[in-house]
This record gives sequence, C-alpha cells and structure tokens, in this order.
Amino acid sequence: VKTYSVQSCLTPLYAVDGWQISTVEGIGSQIEGFHPIQERIAKFNGTQCGYCTPGMVMNMYGLLHQKPNITAQDVEDNFDGNICRCTGYRPILDAMKSFTEDANIPGRKTIDIEDLNKNLCPKTGETCSGSCSARSLHLELGSAHWYRPTSLAELGKVMVANKKKRTRLFFGNTSSGIYKNDGPFDVYVDLHRVKELFSFETSETSVRLGAATTLTQYLDRLRSLQEKPGFQYFSHIYKHVKVVANSMVRNSGSIAGNLMIKRQHKEFPSDIFTTLEAAGAEVEILDAATSKKQTVSLADFLQVNMTCRVLTAVILPKLADNVVYRSFKITPRWQNAHAYVNAAFKIAVKDQSIQGKPSVVLGGISADTIHATKTEAFLTNKNLSLAVIKEPSFLKLFNLVWILSQVLLGLCGSKNAKLQSGSENLHRPVSSGLQTYQEMESEFPLKKALPKMTAPLQASGEAVYVNDMPKFQHELYAAFVVADEGSATIGSIDASPALAIPGVTHFYSAKDCKCNEFSNPLLPSLFASKEVLYNGEPLGMVLAETPALALEAAKKVKVTYSEVRTPILTIEDSLSQGKEFVDKRKTTVVGNPDDAWKSVDKIVEGTVEMGSQYHFYLETQVCLAVPSEDGIDMYVATQSSDLAQHAASIVIDKPMNYINITVPRVGGAFGGKSTDTTTLASATSLAAFLSRRPVRFSMDLSSNMRTLGKRPPYKATYKAGFNNDGKVQVVEIDMLMDVGCHHDSAFFTVYTLGCMDM
Repeated sequence: VKTYSVQSCLTPLYAVDGWQISTVEGIGSQIEGFHPIQERIAKFNGTQCGYCTPGMVMNMYGLLHQKPNITAQDVEDNFDGNICRCTGYRPILDAMKSFTEDANIPGRKTIDIEDLNKNLCPKTGETCSGSCSARSLHLELGSAHWYRPTSLAELGKVMVANKKKRTRLFFGNTSSGIYKNDGPFDVYVDLHRVKELFSFETSETSVRLGAATTLTQYLDRLRSLQEKPGFQYFSHIYKHVKVVANSMVRNSGSIAGNLMIKRQHKEFPSDIFTTLEAAGAEVEILDAATSKKQTVSLADFLQVNMTCRVLTAVILPKLADNVVYRSFKITPRWQNAHAYVNAAFKIAVKDQSIQGKPSVVLGGISADTIHATKTEAFLTNKNLSLAVIKEPSFLKLFNLVWILSQVLLGLCGSKNAKLQSGSENLHRPVSSGLQTYQEMESEFPLKKALPKMTAPLQASGEAVYVNDMPKFQHELYAAFVVADEGSATIGSIDASPALAIPGVTHFYSAKDCKCNEFSNPLLPSLFASKEVLYNGEPLGMVLAETPALALEAAKKVKVTYSEVRTPILTIEDSLSQGKEFVDKRKTTVVGNPDDAWKSVDKIVEGTVEMGSQYHFYLETQVCLAVPSEDGIDMYVATQSSDLAQHAASIVIDKPMNYINITVPRVGGAFGGKSTDTTTLASATSLAAFLSRRPVRFSMDLSSNMRTLGKRPPYKATYKAGFNNDGKVQVVEIDMLMDVGCHHDSAFFTVYTLGCMDM
C-alpha cells in the first residue's frame, strides 16, 4: 500500500473506488485538532489569501508518507507543482523544511509517526491494507460505460466487446490536463486493477517495466539500477524524468499513458518517448482479439493501429560499456513545463571514433521528426579527433545542433576542455531566508507579532470561499456568450440552438437589462448591444442546469456581424490614427525641474515599454446571487464590494440596498478583482432577478482571460539629467497607458502618484 499526493482535478471520481482518501479537512480541523503540517504553515505565516494552502499541506502530507526522514532538498524537489501567487515561497518552504533533518530552521521538529497514521480505515480501524479494491466494476452512465477490469484477460474481453465504440483506456488521466478537447468517449476503462500491468522484471540483458508503472515508480527503478553494469545510462534518464511535469503528475501518470499521448498527438514533445527511443527501448503490445503479443520499437509504435490493442510493457536494453548516452531538454522554466525541444543521444565510441550508427532523437521539432537521420548518417563511423572536429562540416553541424556538439565534445576528453561551453546544468543550492524584526514590548499587544488568526482555517480547508458554499435548491449556472470579432457591428443574435438543448433554461442579452449603459466610468456596459469593442466582449449569457452545459450552450448561440473593422491593438496604432485621450493628460511636478535642468552635466533619453499582463489569481472570477425576501443576496469574490453592489443594482434598476452583498474570501486578486468583478456581479444579479432562481457564475480560466481586462500596457518616454558624479538631478517622463476599450483601469493609475509621492 502506497500513500501519495495527486491532483484531484485530474482524478476521476469513479477511479478512487477502493482507495483510502486523505483530504485536508480529514487530517485535521479546528474541532478534531489541527495536523502538525497545518499548524506549522500557519505558524510560519505561509498563507495570505489561503487559496493554495490546502494543496501545499496535502503535498507535504504525501511526501512525509513516502519518506518520513526527509531533507530540505526533498522538500524543494517535491514542491515543483504547487503555485502560490500571494505569499511567496520562502515562508511556505520554511514551514515544510521545519520537518526535515538538515534544515537550519527555528522551531524545526521532525514528524511523529503517529501523526502520519491518523487516517485509519473506517471499516477496520487500522492502516489501509489495500484489500477493498480487488473487485472488478462495470457502471452504466447514460449511454456511456465505465469498466474496471482486474486482469489482462478481463481487459481483453472488455476491449473486444466494445471494439466499435470510442474507448478510452486510462490510468492517471493526466492527458486531460493537456488535451482538454479529447472525447467524449463511449467507454472508459480504468487500468488501476490490472495486476499484470504493474510487473517489474530484470535480466542480464534488459529491464522490463509494466505499462502501469507510474513515473514516480519509474524514477525509483532507474535509481535502484543505475549502478548495474550496462544500465549506468539510467542515471541520465533519471535526471531527465525528474523534471518531467511535477511530483503529483508523476505520482499519477504512467509510462504507457505518456507514450499513448505521443501516439495520439504526434506533436507532443514527450520526454519519455525521446529518452526511451534513443536508448533503443521497445514496447510490448497485446492484441486483445487474438491474445498475441508483439514487441516493436518506439518509433514503430507510433504507427501501430491500437484498436483492440493495449500496451503492456516497456523494455529497456542493456548497453555496451563503450556506449555514451545523454539527454537534454530546453524549457521555459526548469520544472513543470513542456519542452520547447528535447533530445537524446546514444553513441558507441572507441578511441575517439564513433562505432557504427549513432542514435540522435529530437522532440518538439515537428510532428514527423523523430530521428535526425542525416546527422546520424554523417556521424556513422566518424573520427572525433581534434583536427576533424575543426573541419567546416563539423562546425556547421555544431551550429545547427548545439546540444549534440556538447555530447561530441564531451567524448573528446578533458584535454579539449577549452572547446566545451555550457555542457553542465547550473546547480542551484537549497534556498534559505532569514527574518529579523524588532518588537517593542511597550506597545504590546497592539504591535505584537502574531500569526494570522484565520491561517489554521485556511490550512485545514475550512476557510469558505464562494465556490465552497453549498449548492442552493434550483440553482442555475451561467456562462457568457462572447464576440468572436475584435471590432464590429452586431447583425443578429440567435439563441434558439442553445435554448433547444435540454437543461438550458434562459438566455439574456442587452435588451433584457433595465440599464445596460452605466454613467460611472469605472463600470463598463454589461452586454454589447450594437457595437462590439473587443474580441471576447459579452453579448449575452446562458443559464443551464450544470456548469459544463452552460459553457457548451454558450458556444451554440449564433451571432452575425454586419461590419468587421481592423481592431486597434497597440499604443502606436492609437496614436497613428489620432485617437483622443480618454482622460486629460495629468502632469505631476515634484520640486523645481526647470532649475534642475540648468545644472546637469549630461542627459540620457529613451523609451521604455511594458506589455499587458494577466493578473493570474488562482480563484477565477466567481459570484453567487440568490433571490431573497428583501432583494438579492450576493456572494462575490471582489476587492471593490461597493462597486460590485452598485453595478448589480443598476442593471436591474433597483436601489443599492436591494443587493445584500457578502465577500466571504478572495482567492487572490492583485487588482484584477477591483473593477472586473462588476461585470460578473451585474450579470449574476440580472440572471437571478429575471429567473427568480439562485445563479452561480464561476468562470473557467480560458473565459476569464478572454473576457475580462488585464493590467494595461505602458509606453514611457523619458529624459534624465545627471552630474558627472553619476547622481541623477532631474527626470521627465511622458507616460502613455493603453486602457483598452474601457476607462476603468485608468482611474487607479492616473490618480496615483506612486513612487513620485515623496
């Protein structure tokens, strides 16, 4: 029985039947007592908005179960998939490192074994034995079927019986986080209980891994065998796989699952595929109809028709002592990122000469590129002496394939070290931090340093955000219908295809609003009525019985445009077309710049531009409106409750006290929930008012980013005067801000002095 953390959003509910589930509420609470991890992260001030905190706690809980005696490096390696946008990572990592044996953290104390076994089996009162999940399962979900076979023979029968249906075999289901539009499928087959797929066999010539081996288990196998003669190349694959995805995905996802993603989406830059193909690994495939197995190379596997077939094992070969294996990947960040390009090389070398044909595998180049065949042919039996490497043909190859050049130069030995450049990755040490502050006891308790009072509730998952609130009876879910053009005139809007879908109840647009145009410049119009100002602008909204149905129905609304114009997208476009400023240019003068210019020795002039940026709050925009006896009870995650209340009342033509607004908590905002929440608040208020039913509007990430505003771009032209000693005496800055199609975001910047307020 293994305990590990997974990403709940990727884990199908039916897949956990027979598992022992530990949740952040289950391991500790204010009633039962907080778990040491929850207490520690609160004590170290590791929470701010608290939206990410339960994930931090449970990731650490899983790590301590896997390895109770951990190091600070283990902690940092394991937190490669947790994001915090408020607090910063220092206090979070300090809290987790306080459980390690080697960190120099005040208050450090390792975990007690009793605290790791608080979640006992509710049936036996003992630690989970794993005996509850041995049975097979078949569920019918409408027209879809869910199977959980317990053997290859049973799996084969399921596949043969459903060979004409769209079937998805899955294990970790992590591919749904990459390719969200795959499916729907008629048949889902859970492979967690097919015991033959978990095999692990070693021989003198190969290592055989069952297809259901998770990437975490794969790493364990690689590390345990990397000292074995002929398998030392496992150490390089280990380093590569260690930075594939993140620890929670590696805990869930399997080798076979990753390879199947590559087979179905050949453009996918699979690190698993690249590293295995270069090593000469093979896969074992079972034909369910004939019960026959075949073994093929990874490259050939991509062309195999997998209908009624299942990948059962991956076989890694033993390599000769003179074979050099290396792999690389180039990514936007070191961890938790797909490769822009990856590569792996297997080269047999003797006396600085390549023996035979090397294997050069590249990923991320194109969907059809696997082997660099011309490079392999060029390097076949090639001598690697210093004179040959300096030949133009070799230098041209190095320029084209820089990563390969590092491998070849490495084969030349230390005597040619001056030719090597960047051949090693940078090794970052374990992070550390130190807090120092003064406490003035004479002003206690007013200024006494205390942990945040609600931090334990955030750490235990008991802190309530809008979407934590239980569903109301007859509750509906909303989704925007948005414009597909950037600047256009609306021709017609036809919602009948959406309303014809069972479960879709209402469609509202500008004509349904009591007041669609707001006089307050901070409040943009709710729905476009005639002119579309930007791609993604709301044209209306759909209400349905489920969130997924609302999103799907919104796509069915037909919109035509009578005139489509070229949108104005940049500050330069706006200036070139003579657009007027939406606000008078404000001049801020500090000191006496006219006199200062007379005494400067040198002047520097230039232009600085800063692009737009999405706020990236973890909790997307969300609002819940419930009709009540004295108006509408509104629960909204906002930084401007008064603006949200104002907008919600205007759109239904009611006084502000008709809206009883509550802000339970905000899961991150950073300014992005100041004016933008007015759009959601007014839309949800309108929907609840007209339908007389509770309405929940929780935007998905893509809709959130497309529809609502972001931090505006700036262009600043500056002139700075300074003396010969380098001291700046005077600065003039002419700053332009692109507020887009609405004035709302300009208010806070134009009327704030910022760093000039001295």
